[in-house]
Formats: sequence, C-alpha cells, structure tokens
Amino acid sequence: SFDKEAVVDYVPAYAGNRESADPCVVRLKFCPYSRVQHYSRLIATRAKGAGDNLKLAEVGQEVQKRQFVENVESVSNYFVDGVEARDPERLYDTADTDLILEIIKAMESSSKLSEGQIKN
Repeated sequence: SFDKEAVVDYVPAYAGNRESADPCVVRLKFCPYSRVQHYSRLIATRAKGAGDNLKLAEVGQEVQKRQFVENVESVSNYFVDGVEARDPERLYDTADTDLILEIIKAMESSSKLSEGQIKN
C-alpha cells in the first residue's frame, strides 16, 4: 500500500509511452478510496437539481478535473505544439481522453500505480 502523502513517478502505458526512450512521466499522489468517495460526493452535491444530462456531464467533468489537478504534482516529457507542458492542468486540457483516464485509474489503484511506477 502507498503512503497517502507519497508522490510516485508514474509512466503511463498509453500509446507505447513506457517503451519510449524519453517517456512522459507523471508525478502523482495515490488517491485512496476515501478521497475518491469525497470526489463522488462533490459530484452528487453539485448535481442535485440539475435536471439535464448536459449539466450532469459538466459537473462530472469539473470534479474529475479537480481530482486530476489536485493529485498530479507535475508532468515531464509531455509536449504541446513542441513546447514541454509541465502543468497538470495543461496536460488535462490537451491530452487524449484515454491518457487522462489511465492516469486517474492509476492514482486510484495502488496496483496500477505500482505497475507504472519508475523503479530505482
């Protein structure tokens, strides 16, 4: 299990990244189940009274972005238009959905986090 304060260098498997000579590395914190539940409650609270599916989707995306930004400390070797983007929010706003979902799943699962962790 991971210390809730530990920061892990995670190498996403997305698009062959782990096999790359200079892989993208995401420094992130393990997000324990209690914290995942916190984000779920935020969605439920904000979605109350939102009758339409578009509003529900917007609320879900806002909370997911918050979870991502709060638990990703930094990014390296991720480029947007030839410029390295080290900021978690920039990664979230520009990356492919599959990459974002892989990172979120890794922060929520100690086994996935271990799988992609850089070994010293």
